Amino acid sequence: MANNFSNNKKVKLIAGEVYDNLPYLKKAKSYMSQGELEGKKYGKTYSIYIPDPGQVADGLEANPDAINEVEVPVTLQNKNTSVELDAWNKLVDIESFTNEIAKPRGVKLARSVEKDAIDQTINKAFQVVSGNASFKTLTDMSKALDEVGVAGTKVSFVKPSIGGTIAAGGLANFIPSEIQSKIYKDAYLGQYAGASVIEESLMLVVTVAGTETAAMSVTAITAQEGTATITAGYDVAFTATPGVPFKVNAKIVGVDGMETDQDLYIMADKDGKVPDVRFAVEGHNINNANAWVPTGYTTAAPELAVAAGKYALGQCRTEQAVGFDKYTFSDLPGSENVTESVNNVSIKMSTYGNGQNMTTMTRLDIPYAVTLPDPRNAVVGWFKID
Repeated sequence: MANNFSNNKKVKLIAGEVYDNLPYLKKAKSYMSQGELEGKKYGKTYSIYIPDPGQVADGLEANPDAINEVEVPVTLQNKNTSVELDAWNKLVDIESFTNEIAKPRGVKLARSVEKDAIDQTINKAFQVVSGNASFKTLTDMSKALDEVGVAGTKVSFVKPSIGGTIAAGGLANFIPSEIQSKIYKDAYLGQYAGASVIEESLMLVVTVAGTETAAMSVTAITAQEGTATITAGYDVAFTATPGVPFKVNAKIVGVDGMETDQDLYIMADKDGKVPDVRFAVEGHNINNANAWVPTGYTTAAPELAVAAGKYALGQCRTEQAVGFDKYTFSDLPGSENVTESVNNVSIKMSTYGNGQNMTTMTRLDIPYAVTLPDPRNAVVGWFKID
């Protein structure tokens, strides 16, 4: 006899399938509570804030400064899939429902959200490491985070083809034979250079023509230093060919507020937007700066950071670097509504009639928001493949 089970259980199964197929977003942080997101609607924005490390003074004299948190807007998004009610209702046992709806629909929803998250966050990084598919490139990516004071559990993402190439190369130099056998058998990388290495097939592949360009402009920010008015920083604006990295003639201010010797890179997303860059002049604390330039700074056009060719992109970041939040829709009037969650994945089911064509359907929504608030918390690896 068929085992009937409730819509709640059906939706829970789908939420579980979605969660199981989000390797990139499993390693993410919820920045907002459900209470803070209550009443928010699709397409609206909420804000999270980058804290200000402030300034430190020598000696006994205090020099208080204003707290300048940087506001980062995040847009609420949604993806959905729908089936006819008859198809939903006829599957009354767990195995049939899992095989025909929960798994295929859940996997497709998950992978669509995962791709969207990668597309939105992969270009929001201030550091770029390029090289062959090798353990050295993985090491350079991880250590670049250390150089800007990033703390937390690190994770690296690479395409399976890149992971396989790395696993097959150069092992005997430094890996015991029993571990080598597992790597050759399973293309297993595990933990390396302080970061868990995870394969994700949706990591981007980019072809660089070598003719891409970028430009920048700056506006001075002045401050009083004794009786003198000095330039203490700059507001910065960029235009750049989307999807490729450019090296800027500036250095990164670490997340701890300290000036570093790490070069600053920028990348524009598909809409041409570049992460917010805030320059301070060396030795000054202003504008919660995330980059610094020397006194007497002269601007120069950003330089294309990689040679022409085909690249598979990877990423090294902390698990906390990417924000992934769920929110809930209001119930659709006159419909049956069920919402179930697995960790930070929420699935809403709505069953309703369509008066235009006299059909009834079941709709599944995954409302979410994703961002990488601070570009210093991630490094993009450009693995040359052609």
